[in-house]
Amino acid sequence: MKAQWLAGPHRNITRFGEVPAYKEGLYRVGISSYAWMVPNGTWGETNIGLIDCGGKSILIDTCWDLKFTRELLETAEPVLRKSPVEFVINTHSDGDHCWGNQLFKDKEIIATHACIEQMHHLKPASMTALKSGGRVLRHIPFMKLDSFGHYMRTMFSPYDFSDVSITGANKGFSGKHEFTVNGVEIVVMEVGPGHTDGDALVYVPGEELVYAGDILFIGGTPVMWSGPVDNLVKALETLRSLNAKTIVPGHGPIAGDQQVQAVINYWHFAHEQLHRCYQRDMNPTEAAQEVLFSRAFQESEFAGWNCPERLVTNAYSMYRGWGANLSSLPGPLGIMDQLRNQASVAFKMPLAEPRCMHGFVHRI
Repeated sequence: MKAQWLAGPHRNITRFGEVPAYKEGLYRVGISSYAWMVPNGTWGETNIGLIDCGGKSILIDTCWDLKFTRELLETAEPVLRKSPVEFVINTHSDGDHCWGNQLFKDKEIIATHACIEQMHHLKPASMTALKSGGRVLRHIPFMKLDSFGHYMRTMFSPYDFSDVSITGANKGFSGKHEFTVNGVEIVVMEVGPGHTDGDALVYVPGEELVYAGDILFIGGTPVMWSGPVDNLVKALETLRSLNAKTIVPGHGPIAGDQQVQAVINYWHFAHEQLHRCYQRDMNPTEAAQEVLFSRAFQESEFAGWNCPERLVTNAYSMYRGWGANLSSLPGPLGIMDQLRNQASVAFKMPLAEPRCMHGFVHRI
């Protein structure tokens, strides 16, 4: 069935001041299935799933902070009044898909074991510190700290992590987890590592519907934190094999098979182009920058996708898979260094969206 917008906040710009590509809010995407869609699918503009099982509901993912999670719940109140949330499924461990879990700490929260292992690796306090510290760093034109400070402060600005307490899943699985709630069959399929270590798809056979999580970005550049890329492509092929009529991506508008293929094409393109740079002994940032400014990329179907600078992170992940020794910085510090380089590339792409990441704000 065609997605039908039901209700939502009356905003005429996105969280980052962009012109919305589609309407924000709650959509009916099946007879008893819904999606909370947030344009334009960039940082934290996360899609959430909701399945009404006739007296009980299943929530697929939660938002990056409590404010936006509560906004979703308030808008969906006509559904939740009759069918309260009894189950939460987290498709992966990124905060913008699970940091609202604490509102459901007394419910069954389901995720892969690998996802659960990663849920506490990044702390809300660290994000708050980055957001605050960005005000200072953006005035330090040394080692790309100014672009990094602006980038991080801007991309976190819509969110408030101060009252977030990470609540992990309390029911883990590996492989496949199938269950039925009041006659509604749910299949949760582990497809990671790829985007993260613990990615999962949520398939609703009776609705011919899949909630894909972050193995699928539509209209935006996908990002691979874990890899390998071959496994991420395999996950997307698994998604295609389900022959779903409706696919809700982790970010971006409702998708079909053609849009999934476009993301597969991106990964093949990125792998081929970056590997050529790797063979020429270029570092990941140099490689990503060369590819982004190449004629091949500029003429590709991916050139108009938002957040193209994510190719830097993708380059780092691929280089690690090829055996490169990239950084002596451990854990989160290594990720911050990687994002520092990503921010510097974003500043060289003034037309890339969201344009606020390099100082531009839409006026509409």
